[in-house]
Amino acid sequence: MKQPHLINFITAFVLVCAGLFSYFSNPLRPPTALIGVGLGLILLAMTPGLKSNNKIIAHVVVVLTLVFAIMTASMALKSRTEPDLEKRNRRLMVFGVMSLTCFAATGFYVAGFIDKRKQRQAGN
Repeated sequence: MKQPHLINFITAFVLVCAGLFSYFSNPLRPPTALIGVGLGLILLAMTPGLKSNNKIIAHVVVVLTLVFAIMTASMALKSRTEPDLEKRNRRLMVFGVMSLTCFAATGFYVAGFIDKRKQRQAGN
């Protein structure tokens, strides 16, 4: 993947949209629903660093994305026991979309790192 900043942008966009959907679809308007929005905005702020091949920012983006993927996957699994069917379906959808997007983005990032390393080694 030669353009990780595009993957980062797409991931951030999905997180912001899913977080806003979660916030506005819940009549209680829980502030915790905005965590995905916050992370999406942080990832968007790091996009220029990814575009300029900043290794530190790239690694921070990967770690944040992977940690959030694990957190949202565990929340999706926990929400399976929710007795309120509407709430359970909403949580499964939002957490599922967030976790799948973040796991996929992490895979693309790692594949890009491996590809860059192979190109560097082939150039030596």
